[in-house]
Amino acid sequence: MILYFVRNMNLVFSQKKVFDDVGVGIRDNSWNGFNCSLFAYGQTGSGKSYSIIGYGKNKGVVPLYCEDLFIKMAELQQENPDNQYQVQFAMLEIYNESVFDLLAGNRKALKIRQSKQRGFFVQGLKKTPVGSYKEIEDRMAEGTANRTVAATKMNATSSRAHTVVELTLTQKIKTGGANMTKTSVVNLVDLAGSERAASTGATGATLKQGAAINKSLSALGNVIAALAAASEGKKKVIVPFRDSSLTMILKNALGGNSKTVMIAALSPASVNYEETLSTLRFADRAKQIKTKATVNESPTDKLIRELKEENDKLKKMLEGGVIDQSMVKDEDEEDISDEEVQARLQALMDENNAEKASMEQEWKEKLEEAQKAIEALKAEQSRKQEMMTTTPHIMNLNDDEQLCGMIVFFFEDGSENKVGAKGAEPPNEIELSGLEIETSHCTISHSNGKLLMVVTDEAKVYVNGEYVSGKLELMHGDRLLLGANNMFTVVNPGERETAEKAGITYHKFTYHDAMAEIQNLGSGDDAQKGEELLQQDIAELGPMIGEVNAMSCAMDKKVKFDIVVMPEEGKRRRTAMVSMFSYLTSCSYLLSREEFISRKYKMEEMYQQFVEGDETWKSVPSSEDPFVEDENKETTIGTVSISLKSLGYLFEQEQTLTITNYQGAQKGELRVEYYPVKEDGSIITEEDDIFVDDPDSLVGQPLRFILKIPYARGVPKRFENVFCRYRYFLDTDYTTTGHVTGQNPEFNFSQSHSCVPVTDQFIDYLEKQSLVIEVVGTQIPVPVKPGDERTTKQLMASNFSVNQTPIALMDPEKQMMMSELESTKRRAKKQQNKLIKVQELIDAAKNEQSETISVSYLYLLPKTFYDGGFTVTLIYQF
Repeated sequence: MILYFVRNMNLVFSQKKVFDDVGVGIRDNSWNGFNCSLFAYGQTGSGKSYSIIGYGKNKGVVPLYCEDLFIKMAELQQENPDNQYQVQFAMLEIYNESVFDLLAGNRKALKIRQSKQRGFFVQGLKKTPVGSYKEIEDRMAEGTANRTVAATKMNATSSRAHTVVELTLTQKIKTGGANMTKTSVVNLVDLAGSERAASTGATGATLKQGAAINKSLSALGNVIAALAAASEGKKKVIVPFRDSSLTMILKNALGGNSKTVMIAALSPASVNYEETLSTLRFADRAKQIKTKATVNESPTDKLIRELKEENDKLKKMLEGGVIDQSMVKDEDEEDISDEEVQARLQALMDENNAEKASMEQEWKEKLEEAQKAIEALKAEQSRKQEMMTTTPHIMNLNDDEQLCGMIVFFFEDGSENKVGAKGAEPPNEIELSGLEIETSHCTISHSNGKLLMVVTDEAKVYVNGEYVSGKLELMHGDRLLLGANNMFTVVNPGERETAEKAGITYHKFTYHDAMAEIQNLGSGDDAQKGEELLQQDIAELGPMIGEVNAMSCAMDKKVKFDIVVMPEEGKRRRTAMVSMFSYLTSCSYLLSREEFISRKYKMEEMYQQFVEGDETWKSVPSSEDPFVEDENKETTIGTVSISLKSLGYLFEQEQTLTITNYQGAQKGELRVEYYPVKEDGSIITEEDDIFVDDPDSLVGQPLRFILKIPYARGVPKRFENVFCRYRYFLDTDYTTTGHVTGQNPEFNFSQSHSCVPVTDQFIDYLEKQSLVIEVVGTQIPVPVKPGDERTTKQLMASNFSVNQTPIALMDPEKQMMMSELESTKRRAKKQQNKLIKVQELIDAAKNEQSETISVSYLYLLPKTFYDGGFTVTLIYQF
């Protein structure tokens, strides 16, 4: 394992350094005939794609390996002209457990098949001959462009899909009069990002943080754990390769005939501490795995003969002979149906035929065919680049910088271009896919350098963050959102040139800038640090909310989602969550960011079935439906936040606080009290004359207090089994009151807490944080009124709400300020009492003509007092 620790922030390890440490070994092993694999794991944004692919001139491991491959190939070819060196390139993507060929012209899911000799393979994956690194670059650009189009259709982004580049290096070497073939398959894998966990740490610090939102990563973690256990000598370990498409494809890389390297990408940000720890644990497990790589070398004629013999055997089986299931299934796999066996046998025979034809075809001929296709692609790209300098157009913006500008639509002068979904009659000039794209969405026309857009009624169109309708002129640099996820920027070369001559420069907007406009977010430059993470989450969740609501409308699921902002437990900052409202039951539920994203992946799978006409989604049980929540789920009615500053001055707090929900609406009142106590449990009162000027003086001393929650008043009728819960200081588990039903529940709750001894961290907690108490209950469903047949789209459009009465809003920050104001008043009163007491002590000492006096008070900050030249020293008796 190679770790890069940078102490000097001016020191940067180059991509070349990473290649020298990691890529050189892959290069040498592939030339020696070993299968090789390289995959990167880590959370989104940690640098996986940068390390594997690179960006711009900073080439990653894959481009550097490919460059080096052809340099060495040229050297060997010059030394041995009779030998033949061949490279084939393939590129695939795994999204939502479906495998897609990124070099194929159509977006069709491929099947993963299996044979005894080959292991798992992707049936029908296109393998293109390449003769230079430049050709690989062109093919990767083609695959990336196809991935961009698919991402728009599937509502996917790069961080949520796995990309696999497969290079097959074949060496045909003449040795002693015989032709020997040495083959190496190199898999270079850019894994999807494991998502950031909640900053509260409530979701834990295990490998399952990323797994919750990605089945493939979860299965990969299970496979690596099982392989690590087997490597440690444990017997009868079943490795679940079949649990996901990713692990099936990577079976050889992880537990078979391959030399494998893993890059663990870490983020230095403190907010990502949990994910960094999780990634390191993942890497530590992977490091324990032992693979058994062998050189793939055999006579060429023998390979062709073996393929022919195996195909003859398969043909006889398919024609009614005795079927050998072991040829197409694992030893630990359960028996499979005859239909599945036949499908697997046919797939294996087709793959063998393709490989046999490939081996028999002259390499020069195959290379020429591939180069003709590349030349045609280059010609089209050259024409496109030329038009981009002269013709107005729109080009896509994407969450992944590498996918920006891959989709371009041009507007010729005098043209009128209808924009919409496929299936229109006559067909639209610009066909888009994705959520909320109408059959006739809008029209964009070009006349004398001006672009005019006419929006169709009910079509969803945003320009520069503003919802628009009717006619408007599009200007250079405008950001254009069509539907839920087709984001474009307008480019008008004529306008740009005129502006540049006038000294006007345009700001280059990113995808995140454009989405922030729609969410009405600022740039964040002037935002407080505590709000930065909130802004990021809202910007990320915004487009997702739009997508799931569009899916709900399309499938008429009677559910609506919204972003809500809640106070974060124990901290004076807010966190973004998602509310899920059911029109069928009038019940509303709160989902964490992680819960929502996990559901969204399942929603996308269901929506894809809907789009493809597969009605399986209609029969999904309620317990597995991502659009349905358990009616018995406990729901947060609202919260109260109480300042604990008073404890730092050892006096009590008694308040009746307003319970507010995520909308700021009042949901009743909660009585909260806390009292500092002595060691014997008795409450410290003003009569005890215990004074604290500075909470820091408590450090090293014991502090004990009692928290009471006597009752709540005015809780909404539609909740039952109401209770309160909170987490104090460093607690990981909730402290909970009893469950009570009714609008005015009597909790009669009392709990002792302590910090022995008081630490600087605890004082910081009292000063800067607050205690958040959740009021929780179970909702009583309110069925839809008979005869209400409105669709989800109609319900959303009518701003349907179960609460038809005006709601009073309460600002949680205002509530905290009121709490702190009360605390300040109490401290002022304490200070006044203290001064009176000190004067009494000085007067007593003067009367006794004594310079010292004994006291038994717990905390008196000054030990010496001066009054008109008379000095009194206090001796504490504890």
